[in-house]
Amino acid sequence: MNDADVIVAGAGPVGLFLAVQLQARGHSCLVIDRNAAPSAQSRALAIMPRTLELFERAGVVERFLKCAHRLRAVRFVTERGSALVRFDTLPVRYPFIAILPQWKTEALLRDRLAEQQVIVRYGNALAHFRSHSGGVECTVANDEGEYTLRAGFLAGCDGVYSTVRSQLHIPFRGRTYTQRALLADLEVETALPPDEAVVHVSSAGVVTLFPMSEHQRRLVVISPKEVLPQEASRMWLQRRAEQAGLGVRLTAEPSWTSTFRVHRRVADAMYCGNVVLAGDAVHAHSPVGGQGMNTGLADAWSLASALSVSLTGGSAQNALRQYQRRRLRIAHKVVRTTDVLMHALVNPHPVVAGIRKRFTPAIIGLPIVQRRALRSLLTA
Repeated sequence: MNDADVIVAGAGPVGLFLAVQLQARGHSCLVIDRNAAPSAQSRALAIMPRTLELFERAGVVERFLKCAHRLRAVRFVTERGSALVRFDTLPVRYPFIAILPQWKTEALLRDRLAEQQVIVRYGNALAHFRSHSGGVECTVANDEGEYTLRAGFLAGCDGVYSTVRSQLHIPFRGRTYTQRALLADLEVETALPPDEAVVHVSSAGVVTLFPMSEHQRRLVVISPKEVLPQEASRMWLQRRAEQAGLGVRLTAEPSWTSTFRVHRRVADAMYCGNVVLAGDAVHAHSPVGGQGMNTGLADAWSLASALSVSLTGGSAQNALRQYQRRRLRIAHKVVRTTDVLMHALVNPHPVVAGIRKRFTPAIIGLPIVQRRALRSLLTA
């Protein structure tokens, strides 16, 4: 006898949303996560308009809108001028980006799971699994030892370094950028509008300031010419913000910082038999554009539908084949788009850097460029 219809490995936003949707469709889930407790880190902030529409269809959007800070425009700045891109022209129900720390997104989804009588099992890591015609048998390890769980399907929502993808021997093709990215959450005093992000573009790279609340900002630095610190101090961040002319004064040490390598990768497949993948286990790309978590959440929505067909007597292989075809196509598109943006914003070649410095405001100001940029927010 199976312990659940689906075992979800990974309790990030993708795994939690998948479980919420499966439970809503009447299918039982067990959610396990290798971490000892929920994350307290802000990580992914941006919830895009199409994701909010998915949340509306899932019946959870109001709890997100009550908590989120609304970003309504982005200003691109160089020493030669600036250009503003507003979101209120988007042909969507929610013409803004909802800004919410990832830990809060996860907490809201866990609350919904608790209402569905599902408790996430933290500190329970998937050790290995065996797939067979009747389903999947998983060995799970925790502080007390190992135990076995059985289900019809196993869903790997366990991130870039996915145990599930690795044990399926699915290639994760692509490369790692030479540039590193630095993220920092800051308490600031500033006259900048609280609903407007600033992207400062220069020959040295890009520095972005996102509003998280009236007095809190997320600073993002991607630069090919400097060695970014592993843990950025208040002094370093203040100096970097001043160099970009951002007009903020830090009032405390950063509440969180992270420096990491940026990957550009897509898995060759999203399922094998009764084992499926979603989210960062399938695609990884630059944080430029803020699409990572949103693409994963759309994976979860689509995968829940495919698994529901399979669990209610439909053809599992047909449903999963369609899921893979649709979502891999979108994953490749998102990775290509963010790769183009990454090169445009931080390529150190003198010619590219010169064009970037001289022409960014004029290019961003073109209506056709703004329309394409806004459409990219709707990719999911």
